[in-house]
Amino acid sequence: MFKCYQNECSRVTRICTVEKNRTVSLEKGKWQQVQHLDIPDNGLDVWLKDFGKIRLFRTMLKDQRRHYVVYLPEEVPFERNDFKQIHDQHWQIEQFHRAIKQVCHIEHFQVRSERPVRNHIFAAILAFVYLQKMQIEQEFTNIYQHQRGLFKETIGAFIESFAKGKDHLLPKFIGVINA
Repeated sequence: MFKCYQNECSRVTRICTVEKNRTVSLEKGKWQQVQHLDIPDNGLDVWLKDFGKIRLFRTMLKDQRRHYVVYLPEEVPFERNDFKQIHDQHWQIEQFHRAIKQVCHIEHFQVRSERPVRNHIFAAILAFVYLQKMQIEQEFTNIYQHQRGLFKETIGAFIESFAKGKDHLLPKFIGVINA
């Protein structure tokens, strides 16, 4: 599966992630999976099946190897530093999508008409911008930890206020009586 990102750089039109079992060819007709190739730091020029000539890069993220292909429209010099710059931009886009989905819940709404949907999307984007502002002002370092902290405080406050005067709802354990 491809995840492609277009770049403003005139030398590169696309960077895409590829799965480790994607087949490529060093020579036309001899296909092998990208996981079995020795890929130098500056990338490896290969043929991507059903696409054409690309440059293949490998990175390590945590304990996983990830493979990226870069499409170069013509023969231009493209080094590891160029790839790193493009990859950093790609990663920022991935982080934005993840945060706006998981923290701002842009996909979770119970309305169907156009105006409320637009309002929800606007509110989610506004929430993301506000969270970024708070992070820049160093009110917190990680938006996911901040979200968990808010959730715990909210649930704790609800339970505390709800439980007052409702001791009868708490289970009472009484010993077994033999008759």
